[in-house]
Amino acid sequence: MNNVTFFLLEHISNLLVMMFLIRLMLQLGQADFHNPISQFVHKFTAPVVNPLRKIIPDMGRFSTASFVVAVAIILVKFLIISTVFIQLPGEALALGVTVGLMMKAAPAMGGLVMIFTNMMLILFLGLMIASFMSGGRYHPGVAFLYQVTRPILRPIQKIIPPIAGTIDLSPLIVLFALWFIQDALYSLGVKLITG
Repeated sequence: MNNVTFFLLEHISNLLVMMFLIRLMLQLGQADFHNPISQFVHKFTAPVVNPLRKIIPDMGRFSTASFVVAVAIILVKFLIISTVFIQLPGEALALGVTVGLMMKAAPAMGGLVMIFTNMMLILFLGLMIASFMSGGRYHPGVAFLYQVTRPILRPIQKIIPPIAGTIDLSPLIVLFALWFIQDALYSLGVKLITG
């Protein structure tokens, strides 16, 4: 396989993971599913999530099925990369698929956190720009961004309410926190690779 295949595998799998994480965030934020963008996410993920919910039910508003699918996509991506692009050590192959999956669990969670932070950075930057451009008018895109980021913003807004009722610093605080988390994960990854 060449670099183009690797590039496509990396980005298509990341986009799929983001779709299921957005579905999770919309459910956490009790989003309005009449919003056309929310409807698209719901319809795109429903063929996988709805049957799985019968086996893995939700925990309150947390869509466990969406979370499991997101982790599964990352696991499959890592397995493909490790077996096709990078040769696994012989002992890892001998332990079989089950142990192999367990070995990949930790990087998968790290990958999930990185994709989640990237997705939230995009959403928060979009929210800040869209809020400025919309001038307070209703737009389904802005409403979608508010709803999908609400589960993260709401706890911060309870601690630091908007100044004078209009100036909300919570997106800025979240952006700085996400940049800090990404930097820490990147440093940890470099440390693990270089020993």
